[in-house]
Amino acid sequence: MSLQDEATAVLAWATAEQQRLEAELTTVHQTRRLVEAKMAELQHPKCENRRAQEREVPDRFVSLRISALDKELTEVRRVKCLAEQTLAGAGA
Repeated sequence: MSLQDEATAVLAWATAEQQRLEAELTTVHQTRRLVEAKMAELQHPKCENRRAQEREVPDRFVSLRISALDKELTEVRRVKCLAEQTLAGAGA
């Protein structure tokens, strides 16, 4: 397999992975909005007896997931850029 073939394969993978991660990130952001709405509801005076920690756990989980996805997406974009540069160099 030539370097150009490998770069083409990597580019295809990175493009698909980027799309998957962006879709998952969109879903996690939607989850964050849902969690924030639920947390606001739990802070209502009628729900005073709920522990604050119960409201924080989902928000922390979502925040950590967003951070992890952002990092992974950054690395996938770097790989994609490298593949694109390799293909551009091979074409020159």
